[in-house]
Amino acid sequence: MENNENMIEFTTHCHSATVTFTNPKHIRIIKELYKEHKDEFKYFKENKDNSICAKIPLKWVRISAGRTGTKRELTEEEKQALRERLAAGREKAAKKK
Repeated sequence: MENNENMIEFTTHCHSATVTFTNPKHIRIIKELYKEHKDEFKYFKENKDNSICAKIPLKWVRISAGRTGTKRELTEEEKQALRERLAAGREKAAKKK
């Protein structure tokens, strides 16, 4: 079975958080941050199972409810533009494979 553990851990009065991710979305985010802000990381490790573990500034950790409860009404033109962007993105991804 695959390891699916994702964790953010910090203690009160501490200025950093330890994060562990197996989720590809969060791994990509942390890797991008590491490329741009290496000096702010106290630790960064890519594991053999492709998970990552890093110690990041606590101020980077946010909890948000997202867009719950707010549904945006789109015009037909906006819907068509979204369809076209999605099709172009899928085509681009297919070319990379």
